[in-house]
Order: sequence, then C-alpha cells, then structure tokens
Amino acid sequence: MKLKYLPIEDRQNLRVLRHNKDKKLTVAILESMLRRLLTLQTLWEYRKWFLELDEETLNAHPSLLCGLVQIHVLGGNLSLAREWAEKLPEGSLYRCVTELMIPGNAPKDLVNTIKRISDEGWRIPNLSLTAGRISVMNGVWDLTPYTEYMQENREQMYGMIKALFPDGYDTIYDMIQAECRYQRNDCYGALVQVVGMIPFLKEKRDMRILFAALTLEIYVLVLNGQAGTTVPLMENLRRQMEHNRLEEYIPNIEALDAWAAMYDCDYARVTRWMKNDAPDEFTRFCMLDVFRYLVKMRAYIIQGKHLAVTSLAQRLLPLLIEGKRPMDTCELYVIWAMSDLADGREADAIGHMESAIELAEKYRYDRMIADEGKRALDVLRLYRRTHGENAYVDHLCLLAEKTASLHPGYLKGQVSGGDGLTEAELRVLRLLADVRTNAEIAETLGIAVDTVKQHCSHICKKLNVKNRHQAVQAGVELGILRKK
Repeated sequence: MKLKYLPIEDRQNLRVLRHNKDKKLTVAILESMLRRLLTLQTLWEYRKWFLELDEETLNAHPSLLCGLVQIHVLGGNLSLAREWAEKLPEGSLYRCVTELMIPGNAPKDLVNTIKRISDEGWRIPNLSLTAGRISVMNGVWDLTPYTEYMQENREQMYGMIKALFPDGYDTIYDMIQAECRYQRNDCYGALVQVVGMIPFLKEKRDMRILFAALTLEIYVLVLNGQAGTTVPLMENLRRQMEHNRLEEYIPNIEALDAWAAMYDCDYARVTRWMKNDAPDEFTRFCMLDVFRYLVKMRAYIIQGKHLAVTSLAQRLLPLLIEGKRPMDTCELYVIWAMSDLADGREADAIGHMESAIELAEKYRYDRMIADEGKRALDVLRLYRRTHGENAYVDHLCLLAEKTASLHPGYLKGQVSGGDGLTEAELRVLRLLADVRTNAEIAETLGIAVDTVKQHCSHICKKLNVKNRHQAVQAGVELGILRKK
C-alpha cells in the first residue's frame, strides 16, 4: 500500500522504526499501535518489525505474538500462524483471539471460543470480521460457509456477534444477512437491507461497516444495469474515507471502480487503474489484496493476456484453499475458466468451471458465477454440452443470461492501439477530442453529418466504450491521442 494512504501517526512511526536500533522502542511503538483502532491494511505495513522480533520478546509480550500471528495470516502463512499461536497459553485471551484470526475453524470450535470470550467478559480490540464480498473491506474473513448454521441458530449467532462486537453487533449481523441474500440472488432484498442501514451508519460514524454497506450497494446497482450511477457513489465513498482518515481503504475503492468500469465498458478507467493502482503480483503476496488481484485477472482477460491470468491464478489458488476461502476460490476458478475458453483451451475451461460449480452449489454462490455474464455463460454452456443436463447449472445459465443481456460489452477484448481504427475514424476521434459537434466535424472534413455519426458509432464499438467522452479518454489511454 502507498504510504500516502496511511494515517499520519503510522507514517511517523514507520519513519522512526526504519532508523531505530533500540529494541525497547520498537516494542513500545508496536504495542502502542496495537492498542489503537486500526485496519489490517495498516497492521500489514508493520510486518517487517514483527517478523524481526525474537522468541523471548514475543513470549514476554503476548499482544505482539498475537500481532505476529495475524501478520502470518495476512501473508497466507497459516502453518506458521498456527505454530506461533500454540505458544500462547490455552484458554487465555490472546489464544482465543488467535483462534478467531486463523480461518477455517469448524462452527462448534468457533462457538466454544466465542463463548469463552463472552463468559470472561473480554473486549477484543481491532477484530475484523466480515462476510464474503464484504471482505473487500479487509480481505480475510468469509462467513458464507456458516450461512446455514446462522439461519438455523439465529439467536445464538446474534449473541456471538454481540460478544465480539458489543458496539456494532446489530449492523454486522445485518451485513452478513444482506451478503447472503445477494449471493442467493435476492438482490432486491439485499439492496433494501443495505440502503436502510446507511443513514444509521453515517449517524453512528461507523465507517468500517459503512464501507462494507456502500460496497455491497455498488455491487447490486452495477449488476442491475446501473453501472453509470455508481460513479458519484464511488466519489462519495472516497470522500467519506478521506474525511474519516481511513485512506487505507482507497486502494480497494480504486479496484472497485475499475471493476464497475468493466460493466460500463469504460476501458480507459480500467487502463488507468492497471497503470497506476493495480497490485503487483510479483512482490510479496498479501491476502488483503485478493479482491484487487481478482479484478486484475479480469483486466488481463480484456487485454488478451491469458498467460498472465494463469500465472496469477496458480499463485493465488494454494493460498485461497489453505486459507479456507471458498468464495474467493470460486471466483478465481470462474475467471480462470473464462480466460481458458477465450484462449482456446476448452478442456481447462471445463475443469475450472466444474470446480467453481461445486463450490457455488455447496455454498449457494449463485451470483458469483452469474455476475460474469456472457463469458461465464459460454463456459457454462460448454460444460453442459459435455456433462449433460443439470438443474443447478441450468439455474446459473438463466442468471448469467440476464447479466449478459444487461452488460453485453462486459469483458470484451480491448483494442491495444490505434490499428483497429480507420484513418477517417482517427480524424473524427481527434476532432471529438477538440470538443467539436457533429455538424462542426462534418464541415471540417467535408462529409455528411450522418457519416460523422456512423464513424462515432464505429469508434465507440472498436474501443469498447459507450459514448464520445469515453472514446476520447480511451484514445488518450491507448496513446492514440495526445494528453492535453
């Protein structure tokens, strides 16, 4: 994460730590940081100093040991996380916290741990817990495997969340329910629930849950054909985070904006994000960036870089499987399958889609596959031809058909330069960049206004954009036009 997104206090701390040789000062700074309300994105930036702590220091400071466990979880090193967690006394506060941090616990183990926390009256600072797509907020927790348990044990689950988050348990429970509704294709119910929460969250100034609520609202609007309406929502989300000094969320907001732009066929925004804000998969992986990696894989499909999709998928998949993250794993398989088919590898596409379908049917990730529209539909139909009729696959096909009809241009290949435009179209595009009207362009070029309109239509189609403003943006991003 860029340092400019970190709170001022943490930027100052990191500068001190870089030049500090005093172990006591390092311990004091890290312990002070852990006592504050901070995001996991901020914690990750301190990883170097946690990893350098010796075992004697860690044993003497259980809060730091707890922080180290979380660093290993964020880095996808669950075996190391478990190894360090076992050094904490069983039944202690910090041992219970680490058991919550490390994903994949069985429901009964989760219940027992939370019961112990509730019985002891412990308050846990900085615990991040979200469901599924809401993990855009922090990239770690996915409660969707517990959906059936939550529905069958509503009161107990409500009490468990209250024990962990006494100040925001009601909104967190509502967010979990909204996410589950969305995934099971109750988009209207999810939207109503989320929109009803937003004024209350703003009044409470609960920015973390507000971020999750606005994110889910954007998802539902985009997938219901209203991608263009999300631009002001995204700007509002940025302002809210900046105003409340939570700039750590901005990288995920930028990725969310790039994802929405794909449905709006505004590939200039996608290109800009890839150039300036996309995560670098060749540096150290962080599980906080999973959402951003998955958006980047889609951008690679648009650009026709299918080898890059496979390379990134192969690096991510083991981390997601070990981290017990079925929702992200399902999403990765779908994207990988779409890339396979686009690259002519039908057998691989069928295999990866089969893995996605197994997870989707088990956890009811209906929208996870359907949201990918035409490309997912093509793979589903191929799968159905080779595997025969399947009621659940038929259901996914119907949902994907609706998405494809709303967003026919989603994930279509992007022109990589000006070669796709004729000389006449290039002349029209340059005049569009000068903010000329159709009549002015026609007069300048000595052609009919209807001919100008035809050229504009062809330009938008070739550049995969919806209007002349987006065409000019795409021309600048692709190097066809000079930036003014």
